[in-house]
Amino acid sequence: MKKMAFMLALLLCSSSAFDFNPVILIKRALSPDSATSEKTLGSDFTTDKKAPGATAGFSRDDRLGVVRDDIYKLMWQDDNLPDKMAQDRAVHYCDDLNFAGYDDWRLPTKNELLSITDDSRYEPAINKAFKNVAYETNNKGEKIYGSYWSSIKHAGYPSSLVWSVDFESGSDNSGSVFDRYSDRYFVRCVRQY
Repeated sequence: MKKMAFMLALLLCSSSAFDFNPVILIKRALSPDSATSEKTLGSDFTTDKKAPGATAGFSRDDRLGVVRDDIYKLMWQDDNLPDKMAQDRAVHYCDDLNFAGYDDWRLPTKNELLSITDDSRYEPAINKAFKNVAYETNNKGEKIYGSYWSSIKHAGYPSSLVWSVDFESGSDNSGSVFDRYSDRYFVRCVRQY
């Protein structure tokens, strides 16, 4: 375990120096197959009662409607998700959210959203610990999973574009923040614990 923690720390520290994103490496290293017998974490969270196929380190609390990520120490909103909205409203929504007994929610970063994608899945491409993924239906009645806002501005166009993550495919993209022409995406708030 110490060796894995050291490797994780090394990856995270070197990612800024070598400009790569360690999220994908960490998700693969902690696949469901790498999970061993794990003990209860407390409250209603347990890693030995993971959702089927959930990535190791993730657990769900159905009573509170949240998913806990013990890798990055994040708690995710997974119940009472709002409708699509503009990015500025999404920031305020999360800042004002009082959910599951906590009021310190915020809009996630792009990398935080990418950390809950599941590259082995499509439609939706999200970790199986999550039960709720917003979608729209097309004129054929098919589900179309949507994009979720992040809090990170696009470096090339910081005054007009913000990163988002599409949970149909698990990829990142960007959306416009102009009030009149604003893209509307879904919102999933997060908090550190």
